[in-house]
Amino acid sequence: MNLRTTVKATTSLLALAAGGGLATSAMANEDVLALQANPGNSVMPSINYAGWNYSTLDQITLDNVNQLQIAWTWQVGILDSHEAPPLVIGDTMYIVSPKPNYVYALDLNNDGVIKWEFRPDMNIEEATRVACCGAQTRGLYYAEGKVFFNTLDGQVFALDSTTGEALWRTVGADLAVGETTVGNMLVVGDLVIAGNAGGEYGVRGKVQAFNINTGNLQWVMYNMGPDNEVGIGPRFNPFYEDDRQRSLSTWYGDSWRRGGGTVWGYFTYDPDLDLFYYSTGNCGPWNPDYRRERGIVNLDENGGLIDYRNNWCASQLARDGDTGELIWAYNITPADMWDLDEPLITPLVDIELNGQMEATAIKASRSGYFYVWDRATGELLTQPWPFRYVDYKIGVDMATGRALYDIDKWMFTDVEDRLRYTQAGVLPAGATAPADYTGTEVDWCPGTAGRNWQNDAWSPRTGLLYTSTTTTCSRIMVVDQEYVPGEAYRLRQQVGTAPVPRTGPNGELVAWQGELQANNPVTSSQAWNIPWTQGNNLPVMATASDLLFMGGNHNGTMMGINALNGEIVWEFRTGSRFNATPITYLGPDGRQYIAIISSSAAANTAVAFDATADNANRYRRSGSTLYVFGLPDNVAAN
Repeated sequence: MNLRTTVKATTSLLALAAGGGLATSAMANEDVLALQANPGNSVMPSINYAGWNYSTLDQITLDNVNQLQIAWTWQVGILDSHEAPPLVIGDTMYIVSPKPNYVYALDLNNDGVIKWEFRPDMNIEEATRVACCGAQTRGLYYAEGKVFFNTLDGQVFALDSTTGEALWRTVGADLAVGETTVGNMLVVGDLVIAGNAGGEYGVRGKVQAFNINTGNLQWVMYNMGPDNEVGIGPRFNPFYEDDRQRSLSTWYGDSWRRGGGTVWGYFTYDPDLDLFYYSTGNCGPWNPDYRRERGIVNLDENGGLIDYRNNWCASQLARDGDTGELIWAYNITPADMWDLDEPLITPLVDIELNGQMEATAIKASRSGYFYVWDRATGELLTQPWPFRYVDYKIGVDMATGRALYDIDKWMFTDVEDRLRYTQAGVLPAGATAPADYTGTEVDWCPGTAGRNWQNDAWSPRTGLLYTSTTTTCSRIMVVDQEYVPGEAYRLRQQVGTAPVPRTGPNGELVAWQGELQANNPVTSSQAWNIPWTQGNNLPVMATASDLLFMGGNHNGTMMGINALNGEIVWEFRTGSRFNATPITYLGPDGRQYIAIISSSAAANTAVAFDATADNANRYRRSGSTLYVFGLPDNVAAN
């Protein structure tokens, strides 16, 4: 099959990909669209409103990529996990650092000389204590001469892009109850929209909008709770009956008040529909007995959950870009008890299905299933399929939209409750129980997740979505605990690692820890993959010359990859780790450059890595460095 004949982009999405300005009455910020019209800029994480992480720049090609070399470097000076890509607007590059969240403006006319820096006052000690999974930030955003960002402790800033002066500051999170902000935002019209983090602390997920000129709060919409707080009105019309249930009716008692479903992932936006899209974090707490009638599970004959579905954590949502009203929602993992956050990007792509062009929202979900929705209604347009090994879910009912579960993978606080539904926790005759065995332990895959927050890349040339995946399984159990504001509220314990069934898509034995996958939403199949025998769960960027770029934690290199077949066509050893997506831009000299920040998590900076011969870490050391790559003069001239 020739993918280039089966995937066609509409005018809107082609303009979004190139950054073209749209003749539209929708609410998209005109300055953002105008900047995107010049592909030499990189104006937001994932490059465009559609979330493609795809650049139309094509000076660096499959034929000359092997001649890339260092153009210049810059030391960030903060040793931690840099997950936010730089922005490039004209002749200036903007960088935000983690822990603390400093912002730098670099002069591209002078190989990264600092124009200005901004250092906010932060409650970094407390923010770091409560922040899940590190003290990350994942983005800067630009519009109308302003750089927008939020700090881990909940502050939201607008800076003058020329001087670095703080134009306004407000607060978007309550650190006292464990709520933080991790940098993911969206500029739509005169609003900057932001989410929150803290689902492990009993925080209730929300999105909120601030005026880009004043910082004044315009609206707040929660992901669970009363209709008026969720933004449910006359326009609310999900495709599936289960998702038409009002949020309160799907939670036990007032458990929705501590229901998780936070918004620490990426947003996408369709200017024609004036809808923005995002997915929500894990249900809180992880113990489902605190969100349902204790120990009671009501599944239909196929394994679909009927009640206490906990709308809308671990879900996909679409809201009006002006008012924040909820238009449709889809519960990806009802009653999520496995920590299946969905913080990842929802790319908006137009594809041909059954002979008809469809405007879709797609997602290689953290649940391990690949989804294709009608982005106006939330209808599933193809049968969701597992892109990696999954055992807790056995499929999706296309008639009802329900995830179909294996009851053996469900968790109960009390073994008596579990034994009413399954004998999975009963040891075989003659078996010896492990120490402290309760019978409530559950082995499940994909363990932590099928993948994580890292940026995907969509190429309209190949019609493929490029995704980094992980291969793990876990052994877990749930426990009782009282809620204390500001303290961890997980109610689940890791009790060991479960064996990973080493089987690939065709039943073959494998021994990898993850893959870079190229998946086709039209055929619901994998085109190719690169297996990593060591973890390499990193963002990926695509370009119009059929190249992918990503870091390589497995061997400490920056890589260029053929987007058509997965062949690694270029590597440069930096001797470091990576956590952020690369970007590409046009320098003031008119040449295309590739830039990436290498970094390591904070836990790895206290001491040097052990460099013994049999240790994979011998390939890399801690550090935080911006690398900028370009072609030699004689090659770039051609």
